[in-house]
Amino acid sequence: MLELTGDILNWLAAGVVFPLMLLPLALALKPERNTTVTWLALIAAAATTGVLFAWLVPVISVTPQPLLLLKFAGMSLLSVAIAILCGGAARFATLCASVFSFVTRRTSLVVMWFLLLMALVQFAVVVLRYVFGINYIFMQESITYMHGGVFLLAAGYALLTNDHVRVDIFYRGASEKRRALIDFLGSYFLLFPVCLLLLWTASPYVANSWAVGEGSNESSGIQAVFIMKSFIPAFAVLLAMAGFNIAARAGSVLKGRG
Repeated sequence: MLELTGDILNWLAAGVVFPLMLLPLALALKPERNTTVTWLALIAAAATTGVLFAWLVPVISVTPQPLLLLKFAGMSLLSVAIAILCGGAARFATLCASVFSFVTRRTSLVVMWFLLLMALVQFAVVVLRYVFGINYIFMQESITYMHGGVFLLAAGYALLTNDHVRVDIFYRGASEKRRALIDFLGSYFLLFPVCLLLLWTASPYVANSWAVGEGSNESSGIQAVFIMKSFIPAFAVLLAMAGFNIAARAGSVLKGRG
């Protein structure tokens, strides 16, 4: 069951997350009436490039398998078919942006309560330890869990609302179109590749943790380390969702629709 779940998540990442990342690029490149065709062409070109790279660089020890490529093609075509049913790629992109923004924002609203809980639990730990001489390992570990949740699950919201720490010289004083260009190129050359790399590398790491039911090294600790490790792929997906909104918004500005 765990292996099946892992396969489903991997194929959702490969066949859905990856094609959706290319949708804002298709919107920025072509008039809206040709967006769906352009999007499909971009997916095919990106997949072909990946296959050729795997064949030409044997050092990475990846041999493309026809069955896997067919699965990827099927998932990608399903995404395109859904876009057509939604009225075209442009409307589908608008719908995705709304859904992704909702998920990212709602996740952050849940996660923000971890900050209050962390403060209360930490206060209780100090009082119990230094006043009553009592120490509970699971309370200390819960702080680590909540801290990891805040840091990883709220990152997408911080990116979406531009609340992250930004150290720049040129961006702040740039024009709106220049900022949009920076956001657009940054999404495709930096953000999306990192999200895909995280999903690719974290999948076996998280799957192994779930398979063995990894828990704390302490008998009285929280026996759910596999849940905390699951924050890593969740972080990548939420960050990709925020990046989708940023790329779509930047593409609209560049085409004069913003």
